[in-house]
Amino acid sequence: MSKIVIFGEGKYAEEAYFYFTNDSPHDIFAFTADEKFIRKSEIFGLPVFPFEKIQDEYPPDDFEMFIALGYQNLNKLRASKYNEAKEKGYRLANYVSSLAGNFGNVEIGDNCFIMENSAIQPCSKIGNNVTVWSNNLIGHHSTIEDHCYIAGQVVVAGSTTIGQYCFLGVGAVIGHEITIGRESIIGAGSIITKSVEPYSVFIAQDTPKYRLDSMSFLKLSKF
Repeated sequence: MSKIVIFGEGKYAEEAYFYFTNDSPHDIFAFTADEKFIRKSEIFGLPVFPFEKIQDEYPPDDFEMFIALGYQNLNKLRASKYNEAKEKGYRLANYVSSLAGNFGNVEIGDNCFIMENSAIQPCSKIGNNVTVWSNNLIGHHSTIEDHCYIAGQVVVAGSTTIGQYCFLGVGAVIGHEITIGRESIIGAGSIITKSVEPYSVFIAQDTPKYRLDSMSFLKLSKF
């Protein structure tokens, strides 16, 4: 069991608190953020302490840290705070849901957040500072490199590599034996079947709006 300080005071930090508290052996003792961005004195009854002074109140010999930031600037904000926490001497904690499947004891880096109903198949690898939201499939022999964010309902097929700092949106499907180059954005619902170069962006088109409004549609249908 570890004593943990969460970096962040937004929605991700609140979710991290919930999951660590209810589904891990770890205890949360405080939150932290850069002093100029602190807007709350406490969260869930726990103090929010300036990151600049955090090691004085919660020393790294006694506490671990979890960086609960999203995918801002293609995960680079989270990566920068990850590095700053390490420079202060903190170990970075992981959360892996008890309802996630890690088949084959797959190697997972630090500061990873892997949520419920995600399946990580054998011979794959999860790097450092990776977020895997709910209901994802990470196929066999795949690699998710450092500082990635995978939203919900994503499929990464077997023997595929997701490069550093990538974002994969809700419901994206990544095919077999391909590489997604670093710092790419794969939008919600996109289907990728061939390797893509670094810094690529794929955005799936929205379903077009139907010509009738809902009341008119009801009159013409058995809905």
